Amino acid sequence: MNIFRTQELMRVYCERAAKFGEHPIKVDVEPRTVTIILNPSANKRKATDEFEKYCAPLLHLAGICVNVVKTESEGHAKNLINSIENTDAIVVAGGDGTLSEVITGLLRRTHENTNGLIPLGILPLGKTNSVAKVLFPTGDHLEKVRALADATMAVVEEVVKPIDILKVEVLESDNKPIYAVAGIKWGAYRDAETKKDSYWVYGRFRKYATYLFNGYKSNLTWDCKASLNYSPPCTGCSNCTKSQSHQKKWFQRFAKDQQPSYSNVINPDCHTIQQKDISTVDFTLSIPNLNSNKETPKLVANIGPKTVDYFDFVKEGWKSENGRMRDVEEVIEARSIEIQPKVTNKSDSEGWFSIDNENYELKPIKVTVLPKLIKVFCRKENLQ
Repeated sequence: MNIFRTQELMRVYCERAAKFGEHPIKVDVEPRTVTIILNPSANKRKATDEFEKYCAPLLHLAGICVNVVKTESEGHAKNLINSIENTDAIVVAGGDGTLSEVITGLLRRTHENTNGLIPLGILPLGKTNSVAKVLFPTGDHLEKVRALADATMAVVEEVVKPIDILKVEVLESDNKPIYAVAGIKWGAYRDAETKKDSYWVYGRFRKYATYLFNGYKSNLTWDCKASLNYSPPCTGCSNCTKSQSHQKKWFQRFAKDQQPSYSNVINPDCHTIQQKDISTVDFTLSIPNLNSNKETPKLVANIGPKTVDYFDFVKEGWKSENGRMRDVEEVIEARSIEIQPKVTNKSDSEGWFSIDNENYELKPIKVTVLPKLIKVFCRKENLQ
């Protein structure tokens, strides 16, 4: 029954895409070209099959020239950006990690000069798809197919919206910044999440097993101690925005969508720095308004309890696996925030952050929200 329902669903989307392919193209106009950056290892190596089955047919029927570039290793997507030329859009076929790499490569290449930057497509083909799930909600198999088709048709129909980006800089380091969209995690729940795949023998229950079997483990980060220095959210002023060059390259074709200038706006509160020491088992930092363009751009730091017993750890872990928020004791809103981990013993120095669900060594970092920096394809309902 599910096979027939899936076939019927795809038939409807194919008919919709084919209408775009029927439009004539002028002799002196190049066909629209889309570059797909595909992570073949995503979603347990199912990403390629799912792309070819549910996404590629719609792009071809719409008359779009498709160039598929497959990543070969971690970090490859970041480097691929430097070799891509003359494309009308870049579409990420993978999870949060691949998306973060593409955005990092693109913003490093343009030095954050994004006036008229070509839009990004996001196909939810990875194991973690935080942004894609907001733009294209998914559920069972049929709903996943619908989400993939909707994400592809958003590229075909060229419906775009700007989204905020996280800029992450390692303090006292010459390393280049990285850019993220899903957020940062630190603590015992983050450590448990990274162990889920080791419980593959439990099948779809492995996400619950990881909390049952790790509630007493000493190798989880049960005490995140840090000093936070942060500035309040700001709608835009001379302090928190940068002047941008108007030089256009192939990946900057929509200059009419330039961001407004705030060079004459003065906000004295934007310079205010507040300080707080924290000790918690659970720290997350995210962008709350991926689905809205009306809210003030900001970071939201959720600080969990200082300690947690075994039963609460399991309960809260299961809660988050079912899409609900874990218990939070304090919330901090900020435009930028410095996180200075406090190392009290040797084992603490071996801790890890997750940035867009990729592992990064625990070091002092500065995180800044960059408002409406990237345009992504979305459904018309997401244009708010």
